[in-house]
Amino acid sequence: MRRETGADPGEVGAELELERRLGLATPADSVRGMFFRSVLEVMWALGDEASVEHCVEVCGRRKFADFTCYPTGDFLKLLWTSARLLGNAYGDFQGAMRALGRRAATDFFATSTGRPLRTLLSGQPKKLLDSLPMAYAAAAANGGQCQVLWAESGSALVRLDRDFLPRAYVEGALVAALEVVGAREPRVWSRVLGPLSSEFVLSWG
Repeated sequence: MRRETGADPGEVGAELELERRLGLATPADSVRGMFFRSVLEVMWALGDEASVEHCVEVCGRRKFADFTCYPTGDFLKLLWTSARLLGNAYGDFQGAMRALGRRAATDFFATSTGRPLRTLLSGQPKKLLDSLPMAYAAAAANGGQCQVLWAESGSALVRLDRDFLPRAYVEGALVAALEVVGAREPRVWSRVLGPLSSEFVLSWG
């Protein structure tokens, strides 16, 4: 993968991380089309046709069916490409990743599947997180595991194993999901546990 001289060290590290994750992904690993579409819609909103076309070229297609599964590797390439292009708008590469994660969560709750859940879980962030393992299994076919552990009221630990998504993207998605159901001032911290394993500490008012 090409790297430019003088590139931001954070982005260089991110590129190495992309290569590592692509090397671990198999043809059986997949992501739902709605998440591809969410990223492309952010890019379309910029009004920069060249950037959109670059993203389309990277992921291999322009349109995605929401609940059809597509290769995880293609989604990772799309995410990284978009975050690089959006970096200035959101402060840096990681800020762009968080913004893309937030958009993915809000877009899901706007779908025909997500709208009833939003109504059902309104004001109940604990129920939202209790349902997270099932939602995670439906969103991707990576054989990964999602575990939610409760510490105290307004605090939880989410552990993801064999998860290909960057932590900043997941952080953004988790915060947005909590906001959608009415949690006040949601916050998230994360750390790496293993090659494809991370944990996220969530809290809210």
